[in-house]
Amino acid sequence: MIVLKIAGGILLVPVLLAALCALLLTPRVGISVHAQNGRVTGAVRYGVLRWKLHGPRGRPAAREKQPPGEGPRTPGKTPRWPAELARLDLGGIVCEGLAFLDDVKDRLRIEQLRLSLVLAAGDAAETGLMLGGLSAVAGMVYPFLVRSFTINTLEIVLDGDFHGNTTRYDLHVSCSARPIRLLAAAAVHGLRLYRLVRQTQPVEANAI
Repeated sequence: MIVLKIAGGILLVPVLLAALCALLLTPRVGISVHAQNGRVTGAVRYGVLRWKLHGPRGRPAAREKQPPGEGPRTPGKTPRWPAELARLDLGGIVCEGLAFLDDVKDRLRIEQLRLSLVLAAGDAAETGLMLGGLSAVAGMVYPFLVRSFTINTLEIVLDGDFHGNTTRYDLHVSCSARPIRLLAAAAVHGLRLYRLVRQTQPVEANAI
């Protein structure tokens, strides 16, 4: 009898945890984010509750100290993309993200998406390459969003500063969903995305 009670208690714990998780994930959750040049603010709405978010504030780039005895430096050529980012399969990542959105388009509401991005790589040629690549991505994403969602405000504006070296952006996003209805799709596409990223890691890193 005691063994049965212990076994019943052990089985009851995961059932209660699952019920609690389902209860917490059932209410609609809304997120509103404004990110501008490193500064992030926003709000999270959970049912009737609401919290404000305050992320890091944007700061001007620190000026590099010049070693004594050296003459004045000319402006550097380009702060290039990190090597890890250059190795990523950006096309595959974008397609996976669109596949996720396609799976949840009946469960996810996007009220607002506004992006203004001015690219600056410190070199006119590289800025042009980056702008062309991101314009191609925007050309895939924008029509998909128009077809799949009813978005009150949808704007994606890309431009290039061919003489500067500081990229500027202004992003507004507002969306809402019931998390419990996104779990399965998030798990499937999250795993695929993880595998895509893992494939770009150096062989030595994978071997460790």
